[in-house]
Amino acid sequence: MTDLAAELLASAYQATAAGFSAAGEPDAAWIAADRAIRCAEDAHNPFHVMGGLFRMAQAFVRLDRLDFAQHVASASVEALLPIAAAADPAPEALSLLGAMHLVLAVVAARENDRHGTHNHIAAARTLAAQLGEDRNDMDTEFGPTNVEIHAITVAVDLGDAGEALAAGENLDVSSLSPERQARFHLDLARAHAQRRHVGDAVDQLLSAEQCSSEQIHNHELARETIRDLLGLAGRRPPEELLELAKRCGA
Repeated sequence: MTDLAAELLASAYQATAAGFSAAGEPDAAWIAADRAIRCAEDAHNPFHVMGGLFRMAQAFVRLDRLDFAQHVASASVEALLPIAAAADPAPEALSLLGAMHLVLAVVAARENDRHGTHNHIAAARTLAAQLGEDRNDMDTEFGPTNVEIHAITVAVDLGDAGEALAAGENLDVSSLSPERQARFHLDLARAHAQRRHVGDAVDQLLSAEQCSSEQIHNHELARETIRDLLGLAGRRPPEELLELAKRCGA
C-alpha cells in the first residue's frame, strides 16, 4: 500500500469513528480509531496518527473509560508540545494539541477535578487564540467557538448550571457542524434541567434534535436529561417532552 492510499484510508477510518461515536456506538468507534492509527502509521503521517488517537480518546470517554482516555490524551499532549512550541507551528499541531486538552478537560470534569478542568480549558483557549479562527484540522473542529462549547459542557458536568447558561447566552455556533451545534443545545438543556427550567430545557432539546436527530436520539446524556425532566414535570409533562421521550427511547 502506498503512503497516499494509507493516508486516505486513515482519513476514512477517522470519519467512520466520528460517525459511530455520534450514533452512540463507542465500541465500534474505538475499533475504527484503532484502524485509523495503524493506517496513519503505514502512511508515516504523524498528524493522522494523532487524529486517530483523538478519536480513540473520545471513544473511551463515551465508554466511560476515563483512565484510558486520560492516558491517550496525556501521552498525545506530551508528544505534540514540542511541535506546537516551534517558531512557526503547523495549524494541525495546534488544533490537535488543543483538542487533546479539551478531552482532558472533560475527563477532569467527570472526575470532579475543578482545578484540572479549568487548567485544560485555559490551555485550549490559548491555543485557539493562537490559531485565531475556527478550523477543522484533522476533523477536530478546534477553534475558539468549540473551546467555549466545551467550557459549557464541563461547567454542566461540574454542576455549575448558571455559569454554563451565562457562557452560552451569546455564543454563535452556526459555523460549526450540526453535531457540535447539537451538543451545544444538549448541554444548555442539561443546565436548564439542573435549574429545574423544564420548558427551556425542552426547547433546547428540540433545537438539538433539529441540528442532529440521530445524535440526540442515540445519546445517553439526552435520555438522562429527558428522564430528569419527566420527573420534574410531575403528572402532566409537556406533550413535546413526551413525544421526544418516545423518539429517544427514554
